[in-house]
Amino acid sequence: MEEEWISLNEFMRRKNIGHDVALQMIYNGDVEGKKYGSRWKIKIGGDTVSRQVYEEEHKKRIEAETTIKLLQNILLERK
Repeated sequence: MEEEWISLNEFMRRKNIGHDVALQMIYNGDVEGKKYGSRWKIKIGGDTVSRQVYEEEHKKRIEAETTIKLLQNILLERK
């Protein structure tokens, strides 16, 4: 699926959701949205993720790997 930027109204129509829900999805980072003046554009499709989502997931992965290593060290010390 190709990347496409659609209006907030079109996004709400396609998802069958209301204005407040759509804005909450943008603010929560569930969808990528940019504001141009007073109008929102929502990114759909494409195989890329927003920089913010990438950085959050990267941070979570590092934390998980660190936790796993600490647990492995604890288990190895008990042997």
